[in-house]
Amino acid sequence: MKDKWKEIVSIAVSAVLALLLFAALLVGLGWNMLLCMGLSLVSYAGFLLVLRPVRRIGRIDIEKLGNGEVLHERLQEAGRDYRRMREAADRIQAPGLRQSASELIDIAGNILKFLTDNPRKIPSARRYIDYYQETAANVLENYVELQDTRLLTDESEKIFQNTAEAVLTLKDAFRMQFQKLMQNELMDMEADLNLLRQTLRSEGYEVRQEEGRDKGRDGQGNEKETGV
Repeated sequence: MKDKWKEIVSIAVSAVLALLLFAALLVGLGWNMLLCMGLSLVSYAGFLLVLRPVRRIGRIDIEKLGNGEVLHERLQEAGRDYRRMREAADRIQAPGLRQSASELIDIAGNILKFLTDNPRKIPSARRYIDYYQETAANVLENYVELQDTRLLTDESEKIFQNTAEAVLTLKDAFRMQFQKLMQNELMDMEADLNLLRQTLRSEGYEVRQEEGRDKGRDGQGNEKETGV
C-alpha cells in the first residue's frame, strides 16, 4: 500500500511539473502550442522516470531480482501475517501465554528480517510463510477472540490449554524453519571461506606463515641458548 501511494504521488508531481513547463513555454516564451505540448509530454515521461520510487527488498532493487515481483509479494504476505501475530499477541491477557507468544513473535521477526536481507532465500521459506506463520496468526487470533467473549466453560478452558501447547509447538517449528534457512546460508559462507583458503594457498600464504613460525622457533631457541 505504501509503495502504491508513492507511485501515485510521483505520477501527480510529474504531471504538475509537465504542466508548469507547458505554461512557461506557451505563455512565458510564446512558443508554438504543438511544440509546447510535445516537449511537455516528453518532460512528463522524464520526470516520471526520475521520480518513480525504486521498489526494493531490503537493499536490492526488485528489478535486479529474478521474479522480483513474486518475491516482493511473498515477503509482503509474510509481513501481513507477522503483523497479525503481533497484534493478537499484544491483546493476550494470560501472563504465561503472553510471554510465550512474545518469544514466538521474536523468532518470526528474526526470520522476516533474514528474508528481507536475503530475498533470494524467500522461495526456500515457502512452507514457513504459507503454513507455519499463517497457522500461528490464526491460533493467536482465535484465542484472543475467545478470550474477549469472557466465556468460561470446560470447553473454553480446554481451548486455552490447547492454545498454550500449540504456541510451544509453533516455537519449535519456527526455530526449525529458521535453522533450515540459516543452514543454507552457512553452507554458502563455508564455500566462500574454502575458496578464500584456496586462493591464499595458491598465493603462498601458508608458506609465509610457516616461515614466520620457523623464525619464531629459531628465536626461542636462541633465547634458550643465550639464557636471555
